[in-house]
Amino acid sequence: MTDDNPKPVRGRPRTMNAEKVLDVAMTAYWQSDPADVSVNAICQLAGISKPSLYREFGSEDGLSRAVLDRYAEQVLSELFLILHRGTGLRGTLDALIDFASDDPRMETGCLFYKMRAGKHRLGQETLARVEEIDATGQAAYVAFLKAARDAGEWADGLSVEAGAKYLGEQIALAITQRASGEDPGRIREMLTLALSVFTRR
Repeated sequence: MTDDNPKPVRGRPRTMNAEKVLDVAMTAYWQSDPADVSVNAICQLAGISKPSLYREFGSEDGLSRAVLDRYAEQVLSELFLILHRGTGLRGTLDALIDFASDDPRMETGCLFYKMRAGKHRLGQETLARVEEIDATGQAAYVAFLKAARDAGEWADGLSVEAGAKYLGEQIALAITQRASGEDPGRIREMLTLALSVFTRR
């Protein structure tokens, strides 16, 4: 026997779309300095109330942590894919140069690098995630250079850890320069020069 009159669910229906809020917040943080974007501004842009946001994410720190997770999944994953693709030293460096100097999403900079630069202003959850991503990135650069060294493409005896740090910071600098309005062609030229140290014999 079926119940033709099911009991109504108690409480107010959930009308907030968490995915939409994350997209709105990621865009707002990415196009500006995350520290300059208030919860009130995000709520206004997303058309939700502050209590709704806090119910979903717990706090502003919880929101920024969730945004960073989304950014890592949608954008940083492509950078890691370049490093793990196995196209050799020169092919990978060329792909990194293309990503940093040509990817249209980098015109306003990199959200991760912005958060890392202002990490003294981050909450504990977001700060922990920034440091985790930073360590993962360093490990990816190290693995890439070790593979290049093992293949005889990069000089043996050089510090892989120092090279990895240098490579990561050059990519970060190029993307930061794009956000400041530098000419993309000039950025490509400078980054190509900076990374040429890896292919010199």
